[in-house]
Amino acid sequence: MKTIVYYYSNKGSNRFLAKRIAKDISCEIEEIKPRLNAHLLMMMGINLGNRKLKSNCEDYERVILCGPIWMGKLIVPLKNFIRNNILKINNLVFVSCCGSTFDKKDEKFGHNLVFNEVKKLSGEKCKHCEAFPIVLVLPTELRDDSSAFMKTHLNDQNFKGEMLDIYNEFIINLS
Repeated sequence: MKTIVYYYSNKGSNRFLAKRIAKDISCEIEEIKPRLNAHLLMMMGINLGNRKLKSNCEDYERVILCGPIWMGKLIVPLKNFIRNNILKINNLVFVSCCGSTFDKKDEKFGHNLVFNEVKKLSGEKCKHCEAFPIVLVLPTELRDDSSAFMKTHLNDQNFKGEMLDIYNEFIINLS
C-alpha cells in the first residue's frame, strides 16, 4: 500500500516518531508547516493555515498523520491538514506521541477526545488512531512528575521497553 507520513512536531517527539514510522515501513515523509509557527496562538486555536504541501495526498493509498495533542485538543496544524485534504485521502491513520496515559485517555486532556474528533472530521476514512504516551519512556517513579514529563522527548536512547512494544505492534498492524 503506497503510504506517506505527514507530521507536525513542536518539541521533536512526533518528528522522531514520524521518521521512525516512515523508515520502518519504507515510505515517504513530509512535514506540515504552519504559515506562522506561533505555539501560543495555536494553543488558543487561532488559525493562520498551513503552508502548501509538496506532495499530493491523492497520490497515496494511505496517509499517516502524526502530531501532538495539546491539553486534550487536536491542534490547529493537524486540524487544518485534515479539513484541507480529507477529500483527497483514501485511508487515514492518526498517531500521536502525547501526554495522556492509557488509564486517563477519556479524561479532560485524554487522547481519546482527540481521536474522536479526528474520526468525526474524517469519517470512515479514519482506519486507526494510536497513542504513544511519552510517560512510557520515563522510569516508573517519575511517571507522575509533570516537570519530568514536560522535559522528556522521544529519542533513540529512550525508545525502548513498553513504548517500543506498542510501536512494534503498531508497525505489524500497518503491514
